[in-house]
Amino acid sequence: MIKKSIISKVSTLVAIILWGISMFLIYDKNYASPKSNDLLNVPGDTKINHEFQNWMNVTMGGAKIGYTMQSFINSPLGYVLKDYSLIRVPMGGTLKEICLDSYAVLNSDFSLKSFTFGLVSGDYTTDVFGEVKDKKLKVKIKSQNNESETSYPVPNGIYVPGVIPLLSSLKGFPNGEFSLSAFDPFSLALNEVHVTIVPEENEIKTDLGKSRAHKLEITVSGMKSIMWVDAAGHDIREEETGGMVMEVTSMDRALDIPDINPEGQDLLADLAVSCRGKIEDPRNCNNLRLEVEGVDPGLFDLSDDFQTVISTNPLIVEIHTGKIDSSRLEDPAPFLASDPFLQVTDPRIVQASEQIVGYETSPTIKIEQLGRWVFNSIEKDYTVSLPSAVDVLTVKKGDCNEHTALFTALSRAAGIPTKMCIGLVYKDGIFYYHAWPAVYLGGWAPIDPTFGQERADATHLKLIEGGFDRQADLMRVVGKIKITVLDSRINL
Repeated sequence: MIKKSIISKVSTLVAIILWGISMFLIYDKNYASPKSNDLLNVPGDTKINHEFQNWMNVTMGGAKIGYTMQSFINSPLGYVLKDYSLIRVPMGGTLKEICLDSYAVLNSDFSLKSFTFGLVSGDYTTDVFGEVKDKKLKVKIKSQNNESETSYPVPNGIYVPGVIPLLSSLKGFPNGEFSLSAFDPFSLALNEVHVTIVPEENEIKTDLGKSRAHKLEITVSGMKSIMWVDAAGHDIREEETGGMVMEVTSMDRALDIPDINPEGQDLLADLAVSCRGKIEDPRNCNNLRLEVEGVDPGLFDLSDDFQTVISTNPLIVEIHTGKIDSSRLEDPAPFLASDPFLQVTDPRIVQASEQIVGYETSPTIKIEQLGRWVFNSIEKDYTVSLPSAVDVLTVKKGDCNEHTALFTALSRAAGIPTKMCIGLVYKDGIFYYHAWPAVYLGGWAPIDPTFGQERADATHLKLIEGGFDRQADLMRVVGKIKITVLDSRINL
């Protein structure tokens, strides 16, 4: 079973929705250009007295899949920016409903005081809380079965992108480019946001008629969106990477979501990468040579003990999972550590790991036991969630992200250095976005608990590695990758 696309989880779907409902947090430290101050430095006595609700239809490929609503009020607490989105996405023959909710309290200069962000999808629920205090953004992540905290330095204050249209309007839509650093509460990752403002107005046709609007181009992790903002600072239309469009409408029209046929358009198929050439018996293939177009090798983690870059122009990659190169792991600590999504030292993870491996001392056999247990215990289901290992252990349902998160936590708890790989895997003539772990046994060896593979086959093309905060980096190549199969073999 091919799991839900990684980028549909964060970049193509969720990151796009998060941008639309203003849940990237921006802080004005180390701007790439002083022009950023032209956009963010609003006098403290500036007031916005008009309150509003902005309803938008969300469509993909011309079909409506949901709506988003943003409201702005001036309260005794300060400015309050609320967002709510409901999205229904056809994935793998099923329909997945995703609810996203946020509430941000702002200071008089539009910097952030506090926020809450919630995600509800199927069996998984996650809430993220943030507060700016003592020049730090203190963040708490809470799911059904776990709580964790972290913090980020924000010496100059932080902002939510929902105020960028308002700030652009207040500043008179200054012409130019602005670079801002951003925090994404979905992946707990820092990114650069690039804003380009085109001051000339255009006439934009929407569901509510024609409006004059300014064009803003937003780029995050290679993902570009185009936003049209009217003179009052209202977002009236957005076009996103992946074919998602948000357009202003009335409340009644926004709430009217037609029945969606899950057998029709499928997000997985839309995001898949077609290839030239065929791979015979892909699940047993252990040596594969590919020509890959649309990928800058300097921006991705292409070389590994099981994957070699043969040339960069053209980019040719050989995946040799049948022969793992040896390597030296200078510092195993990062590959044994916990993070907010991988609760390696949590008693529940530790106990589960110990019960699975028993008194076994061989790392190789431990890995086989853990991989087999995860494959057999986790129900295969397309999921849009923050893949917390403790939650997956409890819910026991998910796709490749959930399988990979749980295995990585269990394996690290058993003392085996483990990392997460994100890239593409071949099935039925197409490459799908996928995640899988790799373990260190004198060299990094890929396994795939989603497929039940003790050694992942060579059709797993790794693009990046690390935590799920790296998933948005895939947006650099979405819709750009072309793959040609040069050679595939089964070496005994």
